[in-house]
Amino acid sequence: MSDTTLVKVSSKGLVTLPKKIRSKLGINDGDYLAISSNKDQIIFRKAKIEIDYENPDDAWKEYSKKKLAHD
Repeated sequence: MSDTTLVKVSSKGLVTLPKKIRSKLGINDGDYLAISSNKDQIIFRKAKIEIDYENPDDAWKEYSKKKLAHD
């Protein structure tokens, strides 16, 4: 049985992931989530991103988007 928690979307479209869910899934401050949708569902997955500290943020973000598309 899934653990359902009600959260409210802010005026800027932000939601807070409840601590119980973050702890259960090992989601920490600074982690990235891949978000997709399927009919009336929103699906969050913990993203595996390899950061290249020698390149600007935009470079590794583009790389990560491409990598997520192939996972």
